[in-house]
Amino acid sequence: MDYRLIIFALTGALVSVAFCQTRQYYFVSTSKTWTDAQSHCRNVFTDLATIENTADLYAVTSTASNTGKAWIGLHDDLQNSWRWSLNDSSFYGVGEAAFRNWYTNSPNNLNGQEQYCVALLSGSSYNGAWDDRSCGDKYFFVCYNGEFTWSKN
Repeated sequence: MDYRLIIFALTGALVSVAFCQTRQYYFVSTSKTWTDAQSHCRNVFTDLATIENTADLYAVTSTASNTGKAWIGLHDDLQNSWRWSLNDSSFYGVGEAAFRNWYTNSPNNLNGQEQYCVALLSGSSYNGAWDDRSCGDKYFFVCYNGEFTWSKN
């Protein structure tokens, strides 16, 4: 039998599986400010949700569907602009820390308010889009536990 065919088949299977991994996200139905939500996530899980790609976005929106607004880990640190709460650069692959899914005309500091934190907007009309919000507002939130799960194709 031609071993090149077997290696090609196995390589294709491995590539296919690699694109099916998603992180484990947990929706917390307690309203907290962004900072308090971050503290909770860091104490119980790993951090507020980091969303690096559309697969992560789908996993988060599945966890927090039709919940209104929920904090995620994106915030404006006023020095380097929008960045994820999980500040470990070794965690991110090329381009992952730059993934954004802003709602139309966001971020916008609506009506001149300082809106330095980001909430996920749920419901079918929003499709998991993000909006900048005042960090002192209280919303539910989504945490991430730092582990991967593997979904089936």
